[in-house]
Amino acid sequence: MTQKRLLIYGDVEMDILLKTESAEAGDTDIKVDDLGFSPGGSAANCAAIAGSLGLPVTFLGSLGSDIWKKPLLKDFRRFNVNTRHLKKTTGKTGTCVAIVDAAGERRFHSYRGVNESDPPDLPPQSLWKNHHCLHLSGYSFQQSNSRRTAWTLLREAKRNGLAVSLDPSYLFSKQSSSEMDELLAQLDFIFPNLDEALLLAGEQDPVKAANILRGRGVNTVVVTLGGEGCLLSTHDINQFVKLNPIERVVDTTGAGDAFCGGFLTGWLKGLPLEQACKLGCASAAHIVTRMGAHEHAPTLTDLTQILHQNNEVELVDQLKKLA
Repeated sequence: MTQKRLLIYGDVEMDILLKTESAEAGDTDIKVDDLGFSPGGSAANCAAIAGSLGLPVTFLGSLGSDIWKKPLLKDFRRFNVNTRHLKKTTGKTGTCVAIVDAAGERRFHSYRGVNESDPPDLPPQSLWKNHHCLHLSGYSFQQSNSRRTAWTLLREAKRNGLAVSLDPSYLFSKQSSSEMDELLAQLDFIFPNLDEALLLAGEQDPVKAANILRGRGVNTVVVTLGGEGCLLSTHDINQFVKLNPIERVVDTTGAGDAFCGGFLTGWLKGLPLEQACKLGCASAAHIVTRMGAHEHAPTLTDLTQILHQNNEVELVDQLKKLA
């Protein structure tokens, strides 16, 4: 049986994590209780999660010439992500300051750097023949340079028979350009959180929002709902999927990206959609109990423990066969 491979395009960056126990969000001078540096970027987070779970992953993106280059490359290799087509260029690597509050919720201040100013070159034709799904980040569609690259990759993916998935960002979801309908019509999967789904669909109910997105051409819509799991919406079903948490939430940074990495790993390894959703939920449940977006990416063993505690015996047995 051919092992399926995931191709990911999007941002890679260094996250500067500021942890505060302060509840006074409006204060002009907030005490920071802890400081950390952690590799991030929505697409890079997804790649690290999938790679850690044993899925072959190739990453397309750009790194600058500053101090973040070496640690970010080392981080990709740690999770077995193929960086052969990662562009190393002159300029500043993407950087994000994430302020994490006492409840684990976060606010981002992002600088995209070379992710926008100098996107990667297009991959050779041979790369398309060896991969089965292209995953895109909504951040790549927010500005002109990376948007052109994302569109070219999407069209090449469809021409070569790959499935295409998208994890939209909040700012991307606020756009109402004429390109949106064309984009949605070409997606096999979209993974909006609840706010993004409502923005994209103009509808306050998650089920109605998902149905509207499918009506605009998306084959499968998965709305992530934080601690409430997710909504899986296809032509046949609208189903809520949830796992119970087993540890305290520390940092929600990267939870949605972890869901995407877990879901796509499960789907590309042949799991049914509902079971792939559970793998996504388990991946997110693991990530939010630790600081950082993917520094502590789960292994299949980690997810098996979460699934065991949720009495997901059938899925645990399936994972053993896939390992």
